[in-house]
Amino acid sequence: MNLNRLIQSAAEHKLNILNIVVRQNGEVVAEHDFAEEQRVLLWSNSKTFTSMAIGIAEGEGLLKVEDPISKYFQIPSEPEWEKVSIRDLLCMGTGQANCPFTAAWHAGEPLDDVEGIFFREPIVYEPGSHFLYNNAATYMLSKLISLTTGTNLNDYLCPRIFEPLGIQDVHWEHNRDGVNFGCSGLHLAAHEVSKFGQLLLNEGKWENVSLIPAQYIREATGKQIDNSDFDEYFATPDHRAGYGYQLWMNSYPGSYRLDGLYGQYTVVIPKKQAVITYISNEPEKMTAILELTWDFIVEQL
Repeated sequence: MNLNRLIQSAAEHKLNILNIVVRQNGEVVAEHDFAEEQRVLLWSNSKTFTSMAIGIAEGEGLLKVEDPISKYFQIPSEPEWEKVSIRDLLCMGTGQANCPFTAAWHAGEPLDDVEGIFFREPIVYEPGSHFLYNNAATYMLSKLISLTTGTNLNDYLCPRIFEPLGIQDVHWEHNRDGVNFGCSGLHLAAHEVSKFGQLLLNEGKWENVSLIPAQYIREATGKQIDNSDFDEYFATPDHRAGYGYQLWMNSYPGSYRLDGLYGQYTVVIPKKQAVITYISNEPEKMTAILELTWDFIVEQL
C-alpha cells in the first residue's frame, strides 16, 4: 500500500496528523510517522475500551447489558429512571437532553462527582429512543466496572486486554476516588490502538484466545441507536450513520470506528479485513482526517 497521495493531501490541507498505521489481514501493510510515535491522550477512543470491559464483565457473569442501572446505583425517585438500562448507557440513549459532564468540563468545574451530576440531569425522552453524545453515561459504565469487579477499569482491563496485546504500564486518568473517567483519559500509542482495532475485527480473539465475547463484539459494532439528527457543527454523514456500544458507525457499509477529539481515529472495515489508525493533534479539521480513509486508502484495500 502506498500512502504518498494521502501524505501529500494531508500536507496540502495542513492536517496535523502524527502517526498512521494501516493493517490488513492481520498485518501492518503501511505506516507513516509525521512525528515520533509516543503515547498520547486518546480522548474519546477511551470509550470503546470501556465498552469492551462491560462485554468482558458480562461474559464473566458479573452483569447483563439489559440490567436496569437501578440494580447497581441509587437512582433518583422519578419513575423514568427505572427504565434506564446498561444498554442505554452503552448506546448513549439515556433519555437526557444534555451531557452534564461536558457542561462541567467546559465550565472548569471539578469532575469528582460525575455520578451526582449524571443523576441530576433529568430524563426527557424515553430511554433507548434518543441519541445524545453523553460523556457522563460512559463514566457511569466505568463506575459500574468498579462496583461489580472491585477494581477500577484500568486494573480490570490490564490482564484481560492490555497485557495480552503486549501493552504494559497503561496510564488512564481517574478521579480522586480512583474511578477512571471511562469517556476519556486513556493514553496509548498508534500501534497499540491499532492492535486493539484488530482485536475488534477478530471479534474479540487475539492469537486464538478469546478475550472478549464474540456476541458482545457483534452487538457493539452494529447500529444500536439512530443518530441521524446529530447536529454538532463538525458532523458529516459519518456522524449520522448510527451508533453502537461506544462506537460510531461509518457511512461506508459495515464499517465502524473509534473516534476521539483532535483526530484520533481507528477505522475498522470488516469487508476489507482492514484497520486504519490515525493519531493526530488537529483542533480545526478533524473530520478531514477521517475522510482521508475514503479518499485514499479504501481504494487500495
